[in-house]
Amino acid sequence: MQKNYRKWSLMPLLFFTLFFANNSAFAEQTSVVPLGQSIQIDLHYGTVFVNNDVLISDDEWLRTGDSIHLINNKPVTNLIDVKSHLKDSTQIIIQYEHKKEKYTKSITPNQMVKLLPFLRDATEGIGTLTYFDPNTKEFGALGHQIVDQQSGITPNFSEGSIYLSSIEQIKKSTPGNPGYKITSHTSNTLPIGGVNENNVYGVFGKLDNSALENISMQEVEIVDPEEIVTGKAVMRTSIDGKKVQDFAIEISSVEGHIFQFTVTDKKLIEKTGGILQGMSGSPIMQKDKLIGVITHMYVDRPENGAALAITEMMKKSP
Repeated sequence: MQKNYRKWSLMPLLFFTLFFANNSAFAEQTSVVPLGQSIQIDLHYGTVFVNNDVLISDDEWLRTGDSIHLINNKPVTNLIDVKSHLKDSTQIIIQYEHKKEKYTKSITPNQMVKLLPFLRDATEGIGTLTYFDPNTKEFGALGHQIVDQQSGITPNFSEGSIYLSSIEQIKKSTPGNPGYKITSHTSNTLPIGGVNENNVYGVFGKLDNSALENISMQEVEIVDPEEIVTGKAVMRTSIDGKKVQDFAIEISSVEGHIFQFTVTDKKLIEKTGGILQGMSGSPIMQKDKLIGVITHMYVDRPENGAALAITEMMKKSP
């Protein structure tokens, strides 16, 4: 059975302190199921998006973030549409959107060929499932937003899916060089759920009824940031196949709903060097309660990372 391999494609984010306002609309939740499975996330834009500045004529550019809506007066929603509309065309008229204004431009087939490598209709990444609410079927993952790797911007998406993935290989983190996971899933794998939101606190959606049928559904209590203390804790994540494991960490400081930690588990350090790209979303437990989610790493000190309080993540917006 053919496998599709994916390398973590989201660029590492340096740790920074986040200041967010309280959200009084957040509905109080007392328990969820902490997860830790590795997932692939696919987001489809529903339009064709330019991911780099492209000179299409002597004096005219398409800019990063522009989107193409029509080619020769035919609607365009994906790259398949683009290619089908170009067949046997001697002259191409594109309608595109730049900063919410629409423009029409006539270009040659050769100019269009130069443009094609810079068009995207989807993005993908690898992350970690954080929690699941058995009552609502809702999940949360990543703890931060997915952005397009090349352009660095976040286009709107029309639909999104998540897939359970298996970790085939680990590229170890070293100071100044973040490591990453290489994962795979079989080509006929079905998604385990759909994505409804991609925002600063993570990726959110609902899981199918059978998605986690072989995974323990033990709920644990979630706690407010005021209850997070310095000292021992564990991070739950996957570094080998589909196996989820708990690894020891030490929380060094807590400031509001952000806390910092150091990986102390020797087995994890030996295997990964500390935090890897793809571990974002790994739940953190303390005293058998879910307290937070890994969001960032220190690139120069991969044994160190930062996390967001779980109650803050579950607000879904600042």
